[in-house]
Amino acid sequence: MSMSVVTDYDRKRLKMFNNAYEEGVRILSQALDLDEKFSTPDKKKDALKLYNKAIEEFQKGLRCVPKAVPVGHGQELEKKVAAMRTHISGAQDRYRVIYNLVYPRQETSTTTSAKKTGLAALWASQAEQEILGCIVDSTSVNLSDIVGNDAAKQALDESVILPALNPSLFTGLRAPVKGILLFGPPGNGKTMLAKAVANEAHCTFFNISAATIMSKWVGEGEKMMRELFKTATSKQPSIIFIDEVDSMLCSRGEDENGASRRVKTEFLLQFDGVSSNPDDRVLVLGATNRPFDLDDGVLRRFPRRIFIDLPSAKAREKAIIKNFELSKTNLRLSSSQLQMIADKTNGYSFSDLTALCKEAAMGPIRGLSRTQVQRASEKNIRPIQYEDLVKAMEVVKPSSSQANQQKLLDFARDFAQRRKVLNSNWLSRGPSIGRVVFAECVQCLFIDKRKSTITPVVLWLS
Repeated sequence: MSMSVVTDYDRKRLKMFNNAYEEGVRILSQALDLDEKFSTPDKKKDALKLYNKAIEEFQKGLRCVPKAVPVGHGQELEKKVAAMRTHISGAQDRYRVIYNLVYPRQETSTTTSAKKTGLAALWASQAEQEILGCIVDSTSVNLSDIVGNDAAKQALDESVILPALNPSLFTGLRAPVKGILLFGPPGNGKTMLAKAVANEAHCTFFNISAATIMSKWVGEGEKMMRELFKTATSKQPSIIFIDEVDSMLCSRGEDENGASRRVKTEFLLQFDGVSSNPDDRVLVLGATNRPFDLDDGVLRRFPRRIFIDLPSAKAREKAIIKNFELSKTNLRLSSSQLQMIADKTNGYSFSDLTALCKEAAMGPIRGLSRTQVQRASEKNIRPIQYEDLVKAMEVVKPSSSQANQQKLLDFARDFAQRRKVLNSNWLSRGPSIGRVVFAECVQCLFIDKRKSTITPVVLWLS
């Protein structure tokens, strides 16, 4: 932008630009005030008009940007131009949200958290907007809706939900932990458990992955990490859920690049900052399939480590029934047949069982010709039977290997809390390990089928 020759025309355009900027900011402030204070449809419609008018003023100002300005005004002009563009983008986003609220389409809804995010994004920096975009709207999922993992649900209830119900009671030694690690084989509901906890504790839920934080630009990763904890603190009570936490916070090594090391260091610093203030209600909830890859310093920040195990036989029965009930697919299975299927699917995760049910549901369809499929309705399709599930097991295999399961059990024994395990009797698929039978507390018997020996062991599971 030229700073030398300034004509009267340029001065006139600069004056028009400044007037449009000031008028746009004034109208936008009115729109925000009206939007935040009132929730009635009439007031929201008035806010729509103000947002639209503010956008028009800012666009008018951008059309009046002079080619030359007096000395000392160039930097100020550039800042105002950037601010105008940010305000236009934010106002347009909020306009769409309110429009869908006032004139809803089918099955369109706007939650309180989404509303607050939209308002905050109007004035947020790019880093703040990316973090605000990670906020997940509250769901209707509760812990009671999730099948199995009773010990994990009990631990989460004690650590998160109960303190949220009565914070004044949970102080001092009863103060809730600031970090919880959910670990176990994939496909067993770690993410769903985190969402259910956030819903029941009425927390702002940040769903974070390595892609959100890591950047190829120097210094951006640490900046995003700082922004994450800053935003979570401002919106507390909040839960920062880091899925696949091992991909971002794995053990530090000599061959590690500097950016990754700085992100880990920044995480530890920010976590300690949140933990040092007992009044802050920010929980970091990590989930991983490979807890043994985590850095020791990171592991220390997760004092509660909860093992999300493969489903027990009873849990597998419930999961199979629930899959068919939710999909409203007709199932004809006796209790004894259901029990046999549960025994045969030992080692399957919840996601494996879902894939198994989908494969079994195709059984009745495969017996029809194309013409029959074209003319058939759901009522004419025969129910899913025991044979369909057995055939489906030939196609859908367990996704968790025995070796990985053993490593997770070893980690649970060495690092997880020692507590009573509810509804957990994982049976190994390999003949070398045999069957684990749980007795009192976590003491159990290890039965080796090959050697016909019985050895008492203790598992440290949560």
